[in-house]
Amino acid sequence: MIRKIQVILAAALVVCSVMMLTACSESKVVLTTGFGSNEAFQVGSERATTTELMLYLTNIANQYEQVYGESLWTMSVDEDTTLLDNCKEVALAWLSQVKAMKLLAKEYEVVLSEEEEAAVQSAAAEYLVTLTESEEELLGITEGKIIEQIYSEKLLADKLYAYLIRDVNPEISDDEARIITVQHILLKTYTVDEHGNRQEMDKAEGGQIYNKAEEIRQMAIEGESFDALISKYSEDSKGTYSFGMGDLEESFETAAFALATDEIAPVVKTSHGYHIIKCISTLDREQTDLNKVKLLVSRKQEVFGNTYNQFVEQLEKRENLKVITTMELPDSSVVDTAELFTIYDSRLGGMFETEAK
Repeated sequence: MIRKIQVILAAALVVCSVMMLTACSESKVVLTTGFGSNEAFQVGSERATTTELMLYLTNIANQYEQVYGESLWTMSVDEDTTLLDNCKEVALAWLSQVKAMKLLAKEYEVVLSEEEEAAVQSAAAEYLVTLTESEEELLGITEGKIIEQIYSEKLLADKLYAYLIRDVNPEISDDEARIITVQHILLKTYTVDEHGNRQEMDKAEGGQIYNKAEEIRQMAIEGESFDALISKYSEDSKGTYSFGMGDLEESFETAAFALATDEIAPVVKTSHGYHIIKCISTLDREQTDLNKVKLLVSRKQEVFGNTYNQFVEQLEKRENLKVITTMELPDSSVVDTAELFTIYDSRLGGMFETEAK
């Protein structure tokens, strides 16, 4: 059961986290009183209402519930933490980032145009018609302006992001993003005792392992099946790896990337032991193209993060701890709304993609 919870938690946090523009440092948190009954937290001069936070949390939670079932939110991650607690933290982080970016947008004089505000109103109206009267009442939605506000602030954050990364070069070469595929045989230079502690072999034992690796490499060069040699000698659970630069240990990568297809590298030493590496493919086209996307996202996030993190570190964040810790999800049989962000993504999400390239 614990393993199942950990898997679900990991999946939930990954899905939640991709909703945010990037992982950023948090501002100083001060748990305090002095809030109104409908105020959840404050970032700098920006305040977030409990209605906003509940809309974020409910829509995120209902998306997971549709997949894993409503019992998901009663599971305990550990003695004091439920999965709901963890997802609540993600909703807080996401909404906090939007509020902070609203303040940062003022610094750069980034505002929404009349056409963009009109698109916000249209998208908000589309979401509102998905809600029942009971959902509006239980979520505290007294008028549609709160949805327009959420969409407007989220779109402003997207526009600011596009503005800050506008000079990022979208071109990434095959060489920079290249993914190769190799097979390898590992002979470990350490043992693990009954308590799970790693014990390094002494110099003499390590020398014997190296000599054995040289023998196996010679067998491969002379034509013995590399698959058979892996099966017989390798102490790694995986025989094949596809990777790019920066993914594995430098000595392994340097040797692997220097190989031509079907070539076998000299014996390589890493922290795991000695490796015999054979190149299967010098360029996996599909994986290389996917890695280009990954690298471009990383490049954009780094540029954005340099500005955002410096700004947000100066902000003080105050949380209404009493409200946040006691916040519960409404009964999903009555409130099953999960379209807040899917409608945003379909109507507004790609509006600034061209500007960001």
